Amino acid sequence: MKLNFRISFLYVFVFVTGASVMAMELAASRFLAPYYGTSMIVWANIIGLILLSLSLGYWIGGRWADKRPDGRLLMLISLSAGVLTSLLPIWGKLIFPLLSDGILNTSVLIIVCSFFAILIVFAPPVFLLAMVSPFAIRLVPADDGQIGKVAGNLYAFSTLGSLIGTFGTAFGTIPFLGTRETIFLWSAALIAISAWGLRSTRLRWLGVMLLVPFLLYFAPHDQFKEAEGDPVVWAKDTLYQFVRVTHNEKDETKLVYNEGGGVQSIRRPNDALNKNDYYDDYLLLPYLTDHPKEFLVLGSAGGTIPRLLAKYVKPQFPELHTTGVEIDPDVIKLDARFFGLQPGDATLVNQDARVFISNTDKRYDIVIVDAYSQQIYIPFHLSTKEFFATIGKRLNDKGMLALNVNAVSPASKLLVSMEKTLKAAFPYSYAIKARGHYNYILLGSFSPIDLQPLQAIDARSPLAAIRSEWPSKLEPLTDDQVSKGVLLTDNRAPTEMLTDSMVFGTLRSE
Repeated sequence: MKLNFRISFLYVFVFVTGASVMAMELAASRFLAPYYGTSMIVWANIIGLILLSLSLGYWIGGRWADKRPDGRLLMLISLSAGVLTSLLPIWGKLIFPLLSDGILNTSVLIIVCSFFAILIVFAPPVFLLAMVSPFAIRLVPADDGQIGKVAGNLYAFSTLGSLIGTFGTAFGTIPFLGTRETIFLWSAALIAISAWGLRSTRLRWLGVMLLVPFLLYFAPHDQFKEAEGDPVVWAKDTLYQFVRVTHNEKDETKLVYNEGGGVQSIRRPNDALNKNDYYDDYLLLPYLTDHPKEFLVLGSAGGTIPRLLAKYVKPQFPELHTTGVEIDPDVIKLDARFFGLQPGDATLVNQDARVFISNTDKRYDIVIVDAYSQQIYIPFHLSTKEFFATIGKRLNDKGMLALNVNAVSPASKLLVSMEKTLKAAFPYSYAIKARGHYNYILLGSFSPIDLQPLQAIDARSPLAAIRSEWPSKLEPLTDDQVSKGVLLTDNRAPTEMLTDSMVFGTLRSE
């Protein structure tokens, strides 16, 4: 005997399944982000595979519904989707150890294979959930007389569920519970609604499958137990990334995003300078301007730059005031707790860097752009000629813009493109190989930069070593030098593609 449902149950059912599809899409992005980032390429693959899975699910779901329009089959489909969804974190534990060295130090073959392996794992549950809508419509009684209206209502409830799944996941479960918890929550919801639909059949015992996500949730997991071998002292899935704070035997505290392709902030014992820290080069900038008073850091992360300025520079420039702008509110809370930032060191603002600079009326002597998304990507809207021009309007007459670019060589197309764009916005532009393996600092100004004021740095100061490096490293940018670069604009700024091609090109050559 075929199992039929009341229309009210079908409305609730498609609401839950619709929400689950969108929750799974967002969870897929967060699942992959720690290892592959969230570039346009990653999102294109996620969305493309999910759309393909949905298309096949709609097509096959409609054919199955015509051949066997039985509610039991529909419940078994959604229950299977719920079980498969709950297994996703387990699959991740099998795949991600292959990337234990991070995307910057793993072979191209492993990166590509594991990426598509994870995507393919997300495809089956999405495919099964896509079968729900045509199946549910087929179960509407033929004598209802308002099948069109009911079908429209079912799609409306499914879309409303997708809306709730989108906002509930993005602003609720992921930042407050976590990605694993989000996956288990929605898999449990799918299993529960399916078990309820089977409650009057001999298959009601399948409700025991609800134990699967609960048991897996309490199973040991150490996917992010360590970063670069350092013990983790704090971790959270924020609105923007997976954030960890590590502390090692050298008494170094580090801020690490996602799989650890780069350290976003570091505090060394006694805030010591280090030949591998490009942050130290920024400390010379106040000496290159007249009586600097306002210093702006766009992308302050753990507050390393404001803290070092307060310790090494502010004693010479007591009127210097630093403002740090950071988009992630959870990261701002870490500055004082783990990285030693004192209340008087800086004023911290929680805002997108470009939104801030576009709306402030304040003028600055120095603006630093040190914002990165998913550890290796410069946000495209913080790399354009228009963005640099906006900063130029916020600089004092002898003000200066400085930005850090990670590049494997001076000829990297990413670096050359950033240089070309900066040169288009500022009449005087320079590049310097900063401390650190892959760090280059670009400088833009409306007046020539004179290094003579650096002689004011006391020979006994820790900054003296950096001062001695600059004369041989600072080079004006020429037209020939930037000719092969891409002029980055708000309309076209392929910074993600330039970064990916640089990384994969380096991996292939090695």
